[in-house]
Amino acid sequence: MKPRGLTVIDRIGQRVGKLVVIERVANKVEGSVKRACWLCKCDCGNKIIVSSHSLSKALKGKGGTRSCGCLTKIKPVKHGLCESKIYRTWATMIQRCTNPNNTAYHSYGGRGITVCKRWLDFSNFYEDMGNRPPSKTLDRINNSLGYSKENCRWATRKEQGNNRRTNLVITFNGKKKTSSQWADYTGLSAACIRRRLSRGWSVEKTLTTPNTRNKSI
Repeated sequence: MKPRGLTVIDRIGQRVGKLVVIERVANKVEGSVKRACWLCKCDCGNKIIVSSHSLSKALKGKGGTRSCGCLTKIKPVKHGLCESKIYRTWATMIQRCTNPNNTAYHSYGGRGITVCKRWLDFSNFYEDMGNRPPSKTLDRINNSLGYSKENCRWATRKEQGNNRRTNLVITFNGKKKTSSQWADYTGLSAACIRRRLSRGWSVEKTLTTPNTRNKSI
């Protein structure tokens, strides 16, 4: 039986764990399947040939190849977390910052958001951040900077929402808060605050006028 044909995704420049794909090499035949193969350079300096199939598995957190073998040689993988939520969090972070084919790349790697060198190794990321607390996700404190221990925290969805670049930030009495944060502070709804401002109300009037109606002003 002849090997089946294959559709090849261009992986040059893609990062998978400690590997960076640098060029396409000859295909490999495994039984009746033809595998596309790539020459990859590991962060430690070694080079290794890896199939697209193995790279895809690593990107999905389902095994595969993530280094030239140095991860196992230098620090055996004992955490058993490859199928865990914390590993998927790490893999997602790496993908959206390094893989131009990732759907979220334009909002991360595409605008210069990077992952610090230490965190390219999952073991280091796990050592710095530990397990993900319930109901929290990884959040960058300063949205203009990349992922690192100094700039990351575990935050609730609400905390992340208040930290978005697109938030309406309002300064009043020397305090700077998003419309949602001012809503919590004043008892008004965020929609009411935004609506008042869009109608030309001053910030002071917007935040100090009680809402006496049944619906937002």
